[in-house]
Amino acid sequence: MTAARGRVLHAALHLLDRQLRARDGTLCGKVDDLELTRDESGTVVVTAVLSGPGHLMYRMGRRTAGRWLSRLTTHIERSSLDDPGRIPYDRISWIGTTVDLAVDADDVATFAAERWVRDHVVAHIPGSRHDADE
Repeated sequence: MTAARGRVLHAALHLLDRQLRARDGTLCGKVDDLELTRDESGTVVVTAVLSGPGHLMYRMGRRTAGRWLSRLTTHIERSSLDDPGRIPYDRISWIGTTVDLAVDADDVATFAAERWVRDHVVAHIPGSRHDADE
């Protein structure tokens, strides 16, 4: 894969299982899989990174459960992306020790799952609404 800055990257080494970082610096998941497409010249290029529990399960061979969980995450998600588990390659701003995104953490499926658990589970636990310092 060739990055916009002219670097040659090896997708499995430089992308898979790397930490995703939103534009504000918030860590918001990991790269679970890649979407590959063959261009006009026949070269295979990365067109999107896939993140979230559904995509991870699909990659691990649990295809039915992965598709179901991916649809569920998309259903509960309040994202500006069509599929919050699919981050188009043009939304990646830099690839280094982390994969830096040009989107907010709220737009990524893995962060949405954490937010849902926070709002619907943890928020109902007595004492969960105070600072740790208190």
